Amino acid sequence: MTVIYTGRNLTIEVDAVAYSAQTSSTTVNAQNSATVYQTLTGPKSIMDPTSWELQIVGFQDWDDAASFCDAMVAAATAGDPIPFELALSTGATVTGDIIPAFPPFGGAADSALEFDMTFTVDGTPTYTPGP
Repeated sequence: MTVIYTGRNLTIEVDAVAYSAQTSSTTVNAQNSATVYQTLTGPKSIMDPTSWELQIVGFQDWDDAASFCDAMVAAATAGDPIPFELALSTGATVTGDIIPAFPPFGGAADSALEFDMTFTVDGTPTYTPGP
C-alpha cells in the first residue's frame, strides 16, 4: 500500500493575529552542508550548522479581511521574527519563527495572482510527531 502525505495547513502569526494563507505548496527545507578538512591521517568531514527555510507558494489575497499578503507587508516592515506552524496530514506539526519578507505585487493578466516566497527560519524549527 502506498501512503501519500500532504502539507495541510499553514498558520503564520503577526501581532497576535493568526493568518492561514491559501497555499498550493508549503515546504520546510534544511540547508545541510559539511566542511572537509585534510588531516595527516586523511580527510575529515565536519557537519556545518544547518540553516532552515520555509517556502510557500500561494495566492495573493490583497485587501481581504484577513489578508495574508497585507500581514506580510506589515510584518516585513516591522522586521521582527514571527511564528509559524505547519500541520501535516499525519497529525505531525513543524513550528518555529521566520524572518518576514515582502510578498510580490501583481502578476500575469490572464491567471490567478500567485506568490512564491522563501522565508529564513530563525533558529531550528521544532518537529512534533503526530499521534
